[in-house]
Amino acid sequence: MKLAYRNLIRHYRKNIHSAAIGIVTIVLLLLYAVNLDSTERQLASLPEAMEVTASVSNLNGSKDEEICISEERVDGIAACPEVEDVVFSAQLMTGFGAFTLEEYKGNLNYFAAAVNDIAGVPGLKSEEISYGEKWDESLFAGEEPVCILDARTIEQQGLALGDEVTITLYYYQYGQGSTGIGKATPLVEGKTFTVAGVMDYHDYTGVVTPPQMLFPLESVRQVFREKGIEFTADSASFRVKDPFRLNECKSYMKELGFLSVIRDADFSYAGNALTMRDEEFINAAENLRETLTFLTGMLPFVVMILLFVGYLCSYLLIQSRKAEYATMRSVGMGWGHCFLVMLLENLMIEAAACTAVSLPAVLTGAVSGRALLLSAAAFLLTFLLGSAASLWSLRRLSVMTVCEKSF
Repeated sequence: MKLAYRNLIRHYRKNIHSAAIGIVTIVLLLLYAVNLDSTERQLASLPEAMEVTASVSNLNGSKDEEICISEERVDGIAACPEVEDVVFSAQLMTGFGAFTLEEYKGNLNYFAAAVNDIAGVPGLKSEEISYGEKWDESLFAGEEPVCILDARTIEQQGLALGDEVTITLYYYQYGQGSTGIGKATPLVEGKTFTVAGVMDYHDYTGVVTPPQMLFPLESVRQVFREKGIEFTADSASFRVKDPFRLNECKSYMKELGFLSVIRDADFSYAGNALTMRDEEFINAAENLRETLTFLTGMLPFVVMILLFVGYLCSYLLIQSRKAEYATMRSVGMGWGHCFLVMLLENLMIEAAACTAVSLPAVLTGAVSGRALLLSAAAFLLTFLLGSAASLWSLRRLSVMTVCEKSF
């Protein structure tokens, strides 16, 4: 180490040139490593930055609300391991009190929706619902016979949170073909619900009439079962849990009987198609993968260039130091000792070059630690291998020949 340090000082001009070459090389390598690391990170974080959502629609994709989605498909979507944030809704007509089919005129005055999440009411925000002490937003995922009423209905009926009310429910029947909505059909004549919350929303964005009552979806489905009526949802949407498993998700939905949207298909109210909003994600993922493939494909060439530059720098340095090598050998230093001294010189030069680039990068935080570590390790390893290959050629050098030429 001491001898290598002295040689560095003695040949400082040449070593400065060698260090400058090393600095340029590691800067270029660092740019390559940053691009590679950035591309990998972008690809890994793409599902968070660009979600893939889907909704059930009719076959020509013209409607994703007010359609007929069978209970079998509703259960299939809910059980799919590839999806999350599943939202279902079913539209209802309601009225206070118990009344028969003949008495529905003048009593069936309120629009309602059964949902499993408030996202089933477009534009409704969590802060726009005030819950009673025993309840919160999780009630929509349960089966309790509770309801949420809008502020105007609460005022009109003189109700308060926690009150029990009797409500008659009617459901819509959607035609499977091109026929529209049939007459409202009785579901239950007078069922007791507890007022669990009050809603007051201002930015409704749905296409159907804004609901004045909300019910937990499962509580309404339970009524359908009790009455022996087949339940259908009128809208369904979800988010793909892992967009990189998009093909597995599509295969699962295909097994449930969902078709791809066919724009020129006849109009129908049957909810048997799936609209996947995945085009942007697929394009972004393909672009990033192509970039990553290109960068990783360049890696062997980058390594070869580093080895060559390391070999060339070391070779040019030792050409003018053959006499010094012969002197060290002539005073009794073994070849291995001479090789180690000169290799340590190269290591010190390149370590200094590496520090000159890495230290500012670390202090400014402009480069990730992973990219910096990768580029520094690759630079030092390949340069040392190149230097070792160059110094190995000294083994065949005749000390007597060098001494004769020197004199």
